[in-house]
Amino acid sequence: MFRVGQGGSRLRDGPTSGAASPPVNVNVDDDRYWKLGQFYVNPVDPALFVEKRFGIGYTCNFGRPAAWVLIGAFVALSVAAFVAVSLVLPA
Repeated sequence: MFRVGQGGSRLRDGPTSGAASPPVNVNVDDDRYWKLGQFYVNPVDPALFVEKRFGIGYTCNFGRPAAWVLIGAFVALSVAAFVAVSLVLPA
């Protein structure tokens, strides 16, 4: 399903057809992958969610298109719920 909580252990050297390529030694705490210190952007990392740099929890890997689809679906669902509630409640 989704690759979650792997902490960078499944980083590969690039697109592979199998599990033949060894993991790449990449520091996921490297500043070049963290935009504004909060947003993780690494298209090479196969994980959709990664551990937050500070604090507790996970954040999306914005280098993956699936993260943008997930966020778009959340925003669309929120707007739809707001519209549905505003239509039901009298003004």
